[in-house]
Amino acid sequence: MKHSFLQKAAAAALFVLLTAALLAAADFLLVDDVHSYSRVMLQELYQDAGNIDTLFLGSSHCYRSVDPAAVDAALGTHSFNAGSSQQLPDGSYYMLREAAAQNDLKTVYLEMFYTGYNESASSNVPLACYLLVDHMNALSPNRYEYLLEMGGLAAFADLLLPARHGIASLSGMPALWQAKLADGYTTDSYRYVTYEDSGEAYRGRGFVYTAGIPQDGFATLLNVDPDAPLSDFGWEYLNKITDFCQENGIQLVLFTAPLPSGYLYNTQNYQAYVDALQDFCTAHAGLEYWDFSLYRLQCDLNLKIEDFSDAHHLNGAGAEKFTAILCQTIQERAAGKAVDEIFYPTVEEKLTLTPDDSILMAKIQSQ
Repeated sequence: MKHSFLQKAAAAALFVLLTAALLAAADFLLVDDVHSYSRVMLQELYQDAGNIDTLFLGSSHCYRSVDPAAVDAALGTHSFNAGSSQQLPDGSYYMLREAAAQNDLKTVYLEMFYTGYNESASSNVPLACYLLVDHMNALSPNRYEYLLEMGGLAAFADLLLPARHGIASLSGMPALWQAKLADGYTTDSYRYVTYEDSGEAYRGRGFVYTAGIPQDGFATLLNVDPDAPLSDFGWEYLNKITDFCQENGIQLVLFTAPLPSGYLYNTQNYQAYVDALQDFCTAHAGLEYWDFSLYRLQCDLNLKIEDFSDAHHLNGAGAEKFTAILCQTIQERAAGKAVDEIFYPTVEEKLTLTPDDSILMAKIQSQ
């Protein structure tokens, strides 16, 4: 009996070891995590633990728009851009918790591009979750809470076989294997996250410099529902982020990186989104929303069509301009300048008084 039990235990242990070996081999052979902005960003976040006092969160509108190096040069901070592709409100929440667990955060700037706050559930965009949890610390509870919230227990299978969502192309596998065996995971080497053909390059601490200009006009991704300018999911995690910051003595600022005037012109009821966030801030003492699409001094910001990479993202040149104005705004608010002196309260005023040159293209295309 004892001998039989030992045989079964040994067989079970062997099965587990063989399964683990096969999964590890599949991960090495199939999964391309070398060419991943999120992988490098999270590696740098952990390496910088204990130093970060200012955190930027959000989707690609965050990591393509704000350069932490320029922020620190202007403000004397030690900032980090923890944005990631398609980052949804729950992703921002768990990244906030992850960063706060390792740093004494003073200020968090949450980028509020409106489409993410109109998703109905995290499971609608599972890749947004995988891009972060794949590279989070294996011992972090935030990793598992986020994954559970996104996909339930079934999503945990992706921790065992991430090739389900991150498989490399067949032609690229030999180069991928070589990179993994060489310097593919070295954080100070950005050559694996530099794409000359598409004009994108990771520049450090989460910032991605993007080249290119809009090719297809300024069509909107989503019109705003005036009766529900944010989804229940969006409100839930905006409240969670706000509460977390308040409970931990962190100043929170909501902002939207500048959108082309032509994009605003084509987006119905965007004003309802602005009003909803302004009302939210009014209900939370000390909280402010800065929508740089409504920035008054167009002559200072001076964004033109060639400062955007597509219908709604800044390119690298635009990010340089915007980061400078963002820092100026932070300094002006610290000096007591009123928000209404910096931003128009309505989309109509912005588009009437000081639109950028994309408005002309949008109007022509709408005819």
